[in-house]
Amino acid sequence: MTALTLLLFLFLTLSSPLFFEPADAGDRLIPSACQNAPVPEICKQCVESNNRSSKADSVGIANIIIDCLISHSSYLASNLSILASNPEYSTAKPAYENCSLHCSDAKKALNSAAAGLNNGEYDFAQLSLRESAIDQSECWYEFMSSKNMAYVPENVEFELKVFDILSEAAYIIIWKL
Repeated sequence: MTALTLLLFLFLTLSSPLFFEPADAGDRLIPSACQNAPVPEICKQCVESNNRSSKADSVGIANIIIDCLISHSSYLASNLSILASNPEYSTAKPAYENCSLHCSDAKKALNSAAAGLNNGEYDFAQLSLRESAIDQSECWYEFMSSKNMAYVPENVEFELKVFDILSEAAYIIIWKL
């Protein structure tokens, strides 16, 4: 009986709240906020990478996702400008330049969406988020309609797909506010 008592004592001691920090609000909200994203793991990775996530409410989580989208837009705009300046891709130069501009426009719309969220203007935030998604999706059009169809590097294609996934995740969260 002493072995059972010892085992019970260890179990109760180790499962005590003293050994575990209670989860903050954001930690409990992240899975439910990201569950409706097309790829929930990408949404969770974005949110959990931000140090504000553990204390974030739904508005905070949406803002964190918008921050990730802004980062992706900036990265894409920069990367596409570099591609446009590469003589090896001269036939695709107009597509890269135009897509870079669309990414910059998307970033402006995302900043408007963040401002709308922070001011409690959720409809405006949704419209701005939709505008950024349209701007970003113009890149696919640019690539497909360019002379000889523009070469799209894997990292650019990946970033565009992640942008779509995170846009939809943010849109759903804002829609539920």
